Amino acid sequence: MILSSMLPILWQFVPYWPVLLLFALASVYLWLSHWPGRDAKVTPIRASPFSPEQVPENLDTIVIGSGSGGSSCSNILAQSGQRVLLLEQHEERTGGCTHTFRMEGCEWDTGLHYTSEGMGLATHRAGALLKFMTRGKQEWERLYVESAFAFVRWAVDSSTLCASHFCCAAASPPMSRDDPYDQVFFPPDANVAEGRPNERKYDFNSGAENVVDALIERIDPCNSDLRKQCEIWMELATVINEGFTALGKCDRWTRIIPSFLHFFLRTRVNRLYKLASYSVRDVQYAIFNKGEVIAPGACTAFQRSINGVNLSAGLRVLFGCRVAGYSIEQLLRDCPKAPPGPEPDPVLRRVKAVLNHPIGDYAVQPRVATFAAQGITMAHYMDGAAYTVGPTQNISIRMSSMLRNFGGDVLCDATVDQIVVENGRAVGVLVHNTSRGSDGPKTEIRARNIVCATSVFNLHHKLLPPEHPSVKDFFDPDQRTIKESNGHVFLFCKIKGNAKELELPTHNLWYFNSYDMDESFDKYYADPVAHRPPTVYIGFPCTKDPTWPKRLPGISNCILISDGLYDWFKKWHGTSVHSRGEDYEEFKGQLAKHLLDILYETVPQAKGKASQSGFLS
Repeated sequence: MILSSMLPILWQFVPYWPVLLLFALASVYLWLSHWPGRDAKVTPIRASPFSPEQVPENLDTIVIGSGSGGSSCSNILAQSGQRVLLLEQHEERTGGCTHTFRMEGCEWDTGLHYTSEGMGLATHRAGALLKFMTRGKQEWERLYVESAFAFVRWAVDSSTLCASHFCCAAASPPMSRDDPYDQVFFPPDANVAEGRPNERKYDFNSGAENVVDALIERIDPCNSDLRKQCEIWMELATVINEGFTALGKCDRWTRIIPSFLHFFLRTRVNRLYKLASYSVRDVQYAIFNKGEVIAPGACTAFQRSINGVNLSAGLRVLFGCRVAGYSIEQLLRDCPKAPPGPEPDPVLRRVKAVLNHPIGDYAVQPRVATFAAQGITMAHYMDGAAYTVGPTQNISIRMSSMLRNFGGDVLCDATVDQIVVENGRAVGVLVHNTSRGSDGPKTEIRARNIVCATSVFNLHHKLLPPEHPSVKDFFDPDQRTIKESNGHVFLFCKIKGNAKELELPTHNLWYFNSYDMDESFDKYYADPVAHRPPTVYIGFPCTKDPTWPKRLPGISNCILISDGLYDWFKKWHGTSVHSRGEDYEEFKGQLAKHLLDILYETVPQAKGKASQSGFLS
């Protein structure tokens, strides 16, 4: 009755609906046009040294730490109209792991050695965000070039191998692939299945299919079941990555729907976290060792029951596809534990080790690493990799310079001693000049908001007052579920000569000391002098940055990074740099020798031209 009586009234507005729609769109446009950072421009300027006179007045937010997280946070807050002060304890540079340094006429990056290709694409989430924060000033270079040729050697070798194994049909040659962005080296190993290749190098190209093609080609070219298992492994990496990306969507829905309906999302989130929590070693055992192989994408009745849910193909695997005889339902109830010791099958031993390729990025051995770390890292680089055009330091300078457009600033040489807390709320920070030491004068700076971007451990160990309730909870073993990650050791080498003339690789190299990854980690952690590191990153920024030849002609560089433990260096805790004694220098020299030996084995043309410029622990 009510609706029928209102129809004549509503009908009068029909001719004006286009006008109302235009009015609504115009309103949205006007609202967006008032975004404070809409017309802001980036004028890159390095940070100034801290002094009380440099601190802006009436601050909205103080951000502690100018790494990627701190620089991004402060940039977005500034563009939203806040007056932000960004503080960095380094005496000269901002950027955290993105900063670069020069020594002996050469240059090195410290942490950003490469990233996903998506970072350089304006159509990708990460690339769009970085373009927004730097106003398009940050450029990227792909870490590989497209190849127009097929692998002739593969065709010859695979036909020979297939004949020796009585394959019913010749294997198909791989599609033309890009040059790799990563290449993994192993030492010579005699444990190889009869008639199979005994390769030392394995390529990682853009695209999951190309990665699997290159892997199967070098390990067991005619094994179609092994190919399916590798495809499942790559698909599961996508599942984990898409799943955690989708959590953002879940969070939005939980804010919209009533709390009593949250259980609709809770099951999916719990499934994701459970799969993510399994160790890499156990998931590999489930896929490659247990049960029959079923092609990826095959679904159980459980999945068919949720077909109405709008999930990507990758996420559907999470809710029911079979993995090497285990459905995800079974895997969530009872993940098979991998037996201790090395993998006995020589083919699977190699496959598992090579597919542990991302381990160098997150630095945790397979039996301890979560599948979340493995899957997210592998999926991050699945479409390729990129490197900065120009020094990586430019990223931080371009992002943090935005603060000055809105009355804020970025200051280095500023060590934060403590976060000031009043009535349970953070209201400011105590700061001193890093260059003057901890006994120097301290300045209190106040703001409405305080952001700590220097890790949760620094926050609770150093910055918050010891009596704060969250600090007590953090040190309570029954409350805390996280612990410090393992560390790294760095070797910076200067190489005489032009990178192109020396034929230094344009891709990253990874040295893995053994196909038995867990055993290799255990030996190294127990005695790093007697054993080589389990993984070593070998990178050449001089070949990845197209501006290098003009900026530093006739000079090349190399960075080697391996795993390390704080316990090795604990006895020197509290000592000053360059005054830790001969035993410290001798220990560092032994670790550095391992890295130099590996460099000369993998890149022999560097021998006689490389000089050690610095070793950091």
